[in-house]
Amino acid sequence: MMRKMIKLCGILFVLVSGIVYAEAEFDFEELMESIDTNSHNLQGNIASKDANATIELAKKMHNDFKLVEGFFAKRGNAADAVADAKKYEDLAAEIVKFVEANDYDSASNKAIEISKSCDDACHDTYKPL
Repeated sequence: MMRKMIKLCGILFVLVSGIVYAEAEFDFEELMESIDTNSHNLQGNIASKDANATIELAKKMHNDFKLVEGFFAKRGNAADAVADAKKYEDLAAEIVKFVEANDYDSASNKAIEISKSCDDACHDTYKPL
């Protein structure tokens, strides 16, 4: 009886692990789409000088880039993608600081840098995943 239970648990673990792995890939794709959309929205928030919305979105993007960094670090063989994600985390944090200082021009330049860099970096090398 105990052997059957152990085998059943092993089979369930393998099945659940496969499902979780598939969901992680799906979630990553959704995350990338969200980052792309948010990158454009961020620029709009900056242009309209909406400090609260800009700061909130920049902080979200900072956290999203942390997830991207972790994804590529786990994946391995993608040191450039890890470094790029870290760079985008830093840019998002800089946007928050610039908006808090009421320096929307500098914040805008950083937001544009995120958009341009994202399009030229990982997407060319790693898409589709």
